[in-house]
Amino acid sequence: MDALTVENVSKNYRIYSKPSDRLKELFFRKKKFHKDFWALKNVSLRVKQGSTFGVIGENGSGKSTLLQIIAGTLQPTQGTIALSGRVAALLELGAGFNSEFTGRENVFLNAAIMGLSPQETLEKLPEIERFAEIGRFIDQPVKTYSSGMYVRLAFAVSINVQPEILLVDESLSVGDIYFQQRCMRKIRQMKQEGKTIVFVSHDMAAVKNLCDSALWLEHGEIMQMGSPDDVVGQYLAAMTLRRDPYAAETLSGSPALVAGRSAGLEAFDLVVCSIPNVDHRWGNRQAEILGIQLLDENGRLCEDIDHGGRLILRVSIKFNEAVTRPIVGFIMHNRLGEDIAGINTSAEGILLPPAVTSQIYTVDFRIQLPLLSPGNYFFSAAVANGTHEDYVICDWVENAIRLVLNQRCTVYGYMKLECQIELRHVSPVLTNWREVKGRS
Repeated sequence: MDALTVENVSKNYRIYSKPSDRLKELFFRKKKFHKDFWALKNVSLRVKQGSTFGVIGENGSGKSTLLQIIAGTLQPTQGTIALSGRVAALLELGAGFNSEFTGRENVFLNAAIMGLSPQETLEKLPEIERFAEIGRFIDQPVKTYSSGMYVRLAFAVSINVQPEILLVDESLSVGDIYFQQRCMRKIRQMKQEGKTIVFVSHDMAAVKNLCDSALWLEHGEIMQMGSPDDVVGQYLAAMTLRRDPYAAETLSGSPALVAGRSAGLEAFDLVVCSIPNVDHRWGNRQAEILGIQLLDENGRLCEDIDHGGRLILRVSIKFNEAVTRPIVGFIMHNRLGEDIAGINTSAEGILLPPAVTSQIYTVDFRIQLPLLSPGNYFFSAAVANGTHEDYVICDWVENAIRLVLNQRCTVYGYMKLECQIELRHVSPVLTNWREVKGRS
C-alpha cells in the first residue's frame, strides 16, 4: 500500500522585474509582464507504507518545494498529492511556528493542527520538553530562540504527535552533533516501527544508510529514482564532473581507456573516474589522478565505517608521459586538517613498474583503521616520480574524499589505545596507613 502518491506535480512562480508589472497585468490581460519559473516540473513518485524515501540534489533543485507541497503548506500549480495517515513535517527554519508565541503555546498550536486534543497534547508535553532540552525557554517567545533551539523544539513536536508520515528537511544540520545523533536514532526507531519517512538531506551517507529508495532532483526535474546506492553514485559522479570538468575531458580523451572499453577488457572495470572533492590541486601533470573511492572490505562503496574497521582506498592514475619510478600515496587528515597518517608505495617497499604514456594504474590501499575518535576524516591522494627521498609531485589532490567514522565506544583524544586492564590487588581495610607507607 502506498502511503504517499505524487502525480505530475509542477510548481510555477511568476517573477516580475518590478512591482508595477503586477498591476499592468490586471489591465492588459493579453500581455505578459512576468517570467515563469518552474520550481518543479512533472514530478511523480510513490512511497510505500513503512518505507524511507530520500530526496537529494543541489540547493535550488526543488527539494524543499516538493516537501512543502507534500506537507500542504504550498499548493501545486499542476498535479495531485495523495496521503494516507497523519503527517508531521519538519521543514525549513521559520515554518510552522508563530514567532510571537512561546514555545509551549506553539506546541499546543502545532499539535492542534495535527489533530490532537488539548488533553492529548498535555499528556505528551513532558516528553516533548525532555527531548527538546531547552529548559525554561519553553515559556519564552520563539523569536528569541537560536536556530538550534528552534529545531530541537520543532523536531520534538513532530515525532511526538505519532505521525504515520514524517517529512524531514535539511534543518537538522543546524543542531549540535549530539542532538543530530539523537534525532537519527529516533528516525531509525520510527523506521523500525513501520512509519513512512521522507528524508531530504545533503548527507549522502545518511541517505544510503537510512533510505529504501531515493530521488535525485535537478532544476525541478527528476534526474534519477531508484536504489539509494545507484542514485547517490550517479549524483556524486555528476557533481564531480561539474566541479572538475578537466577530469572528464582527460578521461573521455584517454586513448588507452577508449581502447579498453571498445575491447571489452574487464580490467577497466577497476578504473575509478571521479574525484568527490578537489579543495586544492597541484603538480606537473606528467601523471594525474583520475579518481578515488572508498570501499568496505567486501568491495562495496562506503562513506562511513565503524572505527577500527577495514577499508580499501582505491586510486586510479593516468600517465600523460612516461614515468620511470611512479609513487602513489595518501595522507589522512582529521576535521581540523591535521595529518593523522600517511602511506605511499615507495615507503612501504612497493616498487611500481615504469609507466608509459596513456597507461592507467589502479592502486588499492587495504587499510586497518586504528580506533580513532568518531567524526569526519579526509584523504588527500598523490602520484609522484622518483624515490622516497628524492621525488617530483605529478599530481596532488587535497581532501579528495571524506570518510565518516561512526561512534561505537568512547574515545578520549585522537584515538583509543589497545589496552588490557587488570586489577592486581585489593587490600584489607587499613587501620594504620602510616605503617603500610613506612614499609614501601
